[in-house]
Amino acid sequence: MKVHFPLGEILNRDKEIAVVLLLVFSLISATSTLNKYTTVDELLYIVSGYSYLKTGDFRLQQEHPPFTKMLYGLPLLLINPKLPVGNRNWVESGEGINIGANYGFAADFYNANQENFRLIVFSARLVAILLASILGLIVFLWARETFGSKAGLLALFLYCFEPNIIAHARLATLDLPIALFAFASFYLAWKFAKTASFSSLLFSAISISLAALTKLSGLVFVPILFLFLLMHYKKIRVKRVQFFENKNLILYYGFIFAVLIVVPVIVINLVYGFDTNSPHSMSIMPAKIVSSLNFYRGYAREGYLFGEFRNYMPEYFLTAFLIKTTIPFIIILLVALLLFFKKPGLEQASIVLPGIIFFAGISILVKMYIGFRYALPAFPFLIVFAAGMVVPEIEKAENKKKKILTLVLCSLLVWHALSALLVYPNYLAYFNEFIGGPANGAKYLTDSNIDWGQDLFYFADFVKQNHIKKVNFIYFGWPFYNNKIIPGAYYAPSCKPIKGRIAISVSSLTGVTPSNSECYKWLRQKKPKRIINWTIYYYEL
Repeated sequence: MKVHFPLGEILNRDKEIAVVLLLVFSLISATSTLNKYTTVDELLYIVSGYSYLKTGDFRLQQEHPPFTKMLYGLPLLLINPKLPVGNRNWVESGEGINIGANYGFAADFYNANQENFRLIVFSARLVAILLASILGLIVFLWARETFGSKAGLLALFLYCFEPNIIAHARLATLDLPIALFAFASFYLAWKFAKTASFSSLLFSAISISLAALTKLSGLVFVPILFLFLLMHYKKIRVKRVQFFENKNLILYYGFIFAVLIVVPVIVINLVYGFDTNSPHSMSIMPAKIVSSLNFYRGYAREGYLFGEFRNYMPEYFLTAFLIKTTIPFIIILLVALLLFFKKPGLEQASIVLPGIIFFAGISILVKMYIGFRYALPAFPFLIVFAAGMVVPEIEKAENKKKKILTLVLCSLLVWHALSALLVYPNYLAYFNEFIGGPANGAKYLTDSNIDWGQDLFYFADFVKQNHIKKVNFIYFGWPFYNNKIIPGAYYAPSCKPIKGRIAISVSSLTGVTPSNSECYKWLRQKKPKRIINWTIYYYEL
C-alpha cells in the first residue's frame, strides 16, 4: 500500500508552522531557564535597568548603554522590589565607571529581595525571550519575502533549534537584543529599497539607534547599513523619484546617509536625556557614551583557546563557530557558500555580507575573548542567506534529484533539532560532535562559552540530595553565598593542594586568566567525583 505524505501541502501553511516553531522556541527557552541561576552579567543588567526606570539615574553599569536594560526592568515595576539607593555602593557607582561598586549594589539589591529573587530574574528573562522571538519572526519574514515560504520555514527552523541562540535567548543579557535591532534595521532598509517608503528608512535608522543603545558595537552597523543600501542601487534608482523628486543620485544618497547619522544621534540623546545624573558634554554624543567608548578603547584581555592563553587570536570566533554550532548548520552554510560562489546573486550577497563583515570585524579588531556570544549578531544574516541559497537549488532540481536533496536536508534538520533537544537545559555548555560534545568543551573554551555561573541552583540540589554538610565552593559568579542558597558552602580558593570536599566552577578551574589557570593546575590533575551540567566539578580529596 502506497502512503501519500503531502509535504508540499503542509509547507504551504507556512504562517501556521512559523507560529508553532516560535511557540516551541519560546517554550524551550522559558522552561530551560527555570532552574538556572543568574549569569554574571545578568545580575547587574537587571538591577541597572530597574534603577534607571525607578530613579531616572543611569549611574549603574555605564559600560553599556541603557535601552535594553530598561526593557528588562519594565516587569520589575509590577513586582516593585526594594531598591537600596543611597548606600555606599550606590554613591560610589555615581563617581564614574566603578565595576566593584556596581556589583556590590547588585548584591545589596538581591539581598534586600531574597523572597522575590526567582520571580525578579524570570520576569526579566521573559522579556529576553520575547525579543528573541521577534528576531526569529523577522528572520522568517525576510527569508520568506525574498526566497519563498519554504526558505522562510528553513531559516526559522535553523534559528529556533540553534543551541547558541537558545542559550542567550533566555538570558537577560545584551547579545541577542543587539542582533535583533541590527538585523531589523537591515530588513527595514531592504523594505525601503523595494518601496522607497520614507517610513521604512526612518524606522531602519531608529532600529540601528536601538542597537547602539544596547551595546556600543551597534555603531559598527551604521556604515555597513549604508553599504547595504548602495548594493541595492538599481532598485532604489527605479523607485527614488517616488520618494525624492531630485534626480541627482549623489544628493539622494547624501540624504540617506544623513538620515542614518542624524537619527541615531537624536535617538541616543533623547534616551540619555532622561538621565538625571548625566554630566554635560560639548560633543554631539552624551558624556556617558563618550566615557564608555574611552573605557573600551584599547581594552584587551588574554583569551583561552585549546587549553592555552594568548593576547591576540583572530581565529578565536571562527574556531568557536566550528565547535559550538551544530554540524548540520555548518554543512548547510558551507553548501550555501559553494552555491553562491558558483552563481552569485545580489539578494544573497547583500544579506550575507553584513554578517560576514561583522564576524570578520570582531575577529580582527575585538580582543575580548570571553565568549562566542559576541558573534551572535552575525547569525540571522548567515541563516537567511543559507536558506536563500539552498531552497531555490532544491526547487529547481529534477524530480528524482529533488527527492534525494529534500531527504538529505530533512535528515540534517532532524540532526540539528536533536542537537538542541538532547542538550536541554544546558545550552550555554553546548559543543558539537567535532570535539566529542559538551564533555570536552572545557578543553577548548571557557568563560561564558560554557560556564557563566548558571548552575548554582543545580549544585545546591546536589549538595542537599547528598547530605553534604560542608564544601569549599570556588564559584564563578556573583554574589557568592550571601543569599544562603548553599548554607554549608564556604569560599576558600587555594593555589596549593588542599584536602576535603571541593567544588569549583569550570571557568575557575580552567582559568579566565593565565594566573588563575596556573593556580588550579594541581586540581585539574585530580579526577572529579561528579560533574554537574559540565560546569561545576566536585571533588572529595
